[in-house]
Amino acid sequence: MKLARDHETLKAITALVEYAFRKQDPIIDDPLFLSRYEHADCYGVYQDNELTNLVMANHFEMQLFQQKVKMAGVGYVASYPEYRGKGGISSIMSELLSDLYDQGVAVSQLAPFSEDFYRKFGYEPTSRRKTYRIPALAFTYLKSERRGTIKRGSWQQLKPEIQSIYQRLLTQQQVGTVIREEWWWERLNDYYPHRFYAVAFDDAGEAKGYIIYRMQGNTLVVDELAYEDELAMRKLLTYLKSHVSSFEEFLYHAPVHECIEKCFLEQDYFTITLEPYMMSRIIDITQLLPKLPIKQQEIILEVTEDKECPWNVGSWLISQGTCQKVQKAGDVKASIHGWSELLLGELSLAEGLFFGKVTASKDVALDIFPKGKQSFYDYF
Repeated sequence: MKLARDHETLKAITALVEYAFRKQDPIIDDPLFLSRYEHADCYGVYQDNELTNLVMANHFEMQLFQQKVKMAGVGYVASYPEYRGKGGISSIMSELLSDLYDQGVAVSQLAPFSEDFYRKFGYEPTSRRKTYRIPALAFTYLKSERRGTIKRGSWQQLKPEIQSIYQRLLTQQQVGTVIREEWWWERLNDYYPHRFYAVAFDDAGEAKGYIIYRMQGNTLVVDELAYEDELAMRKLLTYLKSHVSSFEEFLYHAPVHECIEKCFLEQDYFTITLEPYMMSRIIDITQLLPKLPIKQQEIILEVTEDKECPWNVGSWLISQGTCQKVQKAGDVKASIHGWSELLLGELSLAEGLFFGKVTASKDVALDIFPKGKQSFYDYF
């Protein structure tokens, strides 16, 4: 059930969160926890007058090419150990997904503790991280960028430039990236109290890129690296290079499309790995289909199965930015799992066909569904 917003309920929520996530200190008065709680809907199960299971959902918007859709970030999924595996979370998820649909939410995203567990509710992996481990020696093979300038400062000093760059990059074929609201920006800054910020400017004085980073012992950790052109990318890498006398290694959790290694004359020193990150599920497919730049004037797309959100099941005629339910077989067919991967993740139509996640008629072009970029630095 959806939980009340009163002090007694908050006490029950924080007690469960403290136990499940092994918090060392009470969080009932913690501004970081409260900032998220105050912007969330909480769902729970009570047994014997005790809150035993919890799910929290925060409301955001996400970018879908040139459009925006409502997205719910699910987190703080928690149960006391004696109540795990007894269906409490399953009952919450069913109610939550139904409520989100009624609220006009199109997509839900989460960071899974178990992909198999969340797959039961229609979620599929849709984003990965490209992790760079770069020894200081590698920067010997990076030519320093002399053009432009770098300005280092606090969050409050550089906030306007950073937010503007982030917002402009959203419109560059982004899919699934969070459109950050003010409270979320501020929470990110507070959550990492010892972060540093720098902005790259071109020769005309225009802000074109930024970096957010932390210092952890002998490692410089890059939390975000964003740039609008090659000059900004090279200028920010040159800024990192200026730290080689202080750090042995540079660690960067990047989007999959990141390609900073191409700026180095030798890449052998890099260790680059790909790892799963976030899962997504489509809650209301009729909100997504008309907003996609599908490369065909008319096509019928069919959702063959969706146990938790049955309103998605059926065939949908997509024509000139409209979506209409029809009683015909689809030109492309998949369960909601397949559609979530295909429309929100990296899965291509060719890959979907190869792995049996999608079926399609022979006249459907393999590039009919565009693949956007996803810059996902957020965590729910």
